[in-house]
Amino acid sequence: MADIFSSIKNCFFESPSLPPKTETQAEKNTRHQREALAFVKHKHREAHAKNMQQEVWHRQYGKQKAAELSQLSGAEFEEFLAGLFRQHGFHVELTPTTGDYGADLLLSKIGQRIAVQAKCYTGSVGVSAVQEALAGMAYYGCQNAWVVTTGNLTPNAIELAKKSHVRLVDTTELGKLIQQLET
Repeated sequence: MADIFSSIKNCFFESPSLPPKTETQAEKNTRHQREALAFVKHKHREAHAKNMQQEVWHRQYGKQKAAELSQLSGAEFEEFLAGLFRQHGFHVELTPTTGDYGADLLLSKIGQRIAVQAKCYTGSVGVSAVQEALAGMAYYGCQNAWVVTTGNLTPNAIELAKKSHVRLVDTTELGKLIQQLET
């Protein structure tokens, strides 16, 4: 009797064993591409998360350094920037304290000249800083203009800088430059 039930059970409940299905080359390629894409997406998410963490850290570090730097006078801040850019491999010229035509520093590196307008502020830095950097670039025959500040940039300053290709070095970017030399 047990044999009969066993036979019936095998007929209805257990499927006959089929030979294992072999993957075609096209299926293997498709599976490989899916796995590779998933891996790349995962690594991209990891890298993005790490970049965001670093950006937050640099922003906080830059604000801390900017708070320290904002205690300097304008001339002391310019001297500090001159030393910072020299350590980053630039040849640096300081312009006269008055009558500087909009550039506080002139940077040179690999045939490029950059007019730098330095603003050691705790408040907002507006359009006039970008305009001064552009004037310094024209007067001193530079190819680029930068505004370096310890303050906050107004939306109008940011807009004008974008339109006129002036690089804005804010507290985050300044913090990155300082931190690179400390490590």
